[in-house]
Amino acid sequence: MARLSSIPFEKVDPQLQTVMREYDLELGGSGFVQVLAHAPEVFKAFIDFYFPLVSTTRGSVNMKLTELARLKVAEKNECGL
Repeated sequence: MARLSSIPFEKVDPQLQTVMREYDLELGGSGFVQVLAHAPEVFKAFIDFYFPLVSTTRGSVNMKLTELARLKVAEKNECGL
């Protein structure tokens, strides 16, 4: 299986560093952004799409609980986390 390395925080695009800090507060971790930072423009486009979607559709459920639900669905679907 192919694996991508993590980019050191200092070398991650400054805009993505800001996103990482937000994820650290909301989700308790942001390490995955260091892997997605290999393609910063693609990840920024995803953020531009996803953040507004999540903020308007999740209602009062916090991000941590939302992420736990996603992980449970992935586990039930045997996604091999």
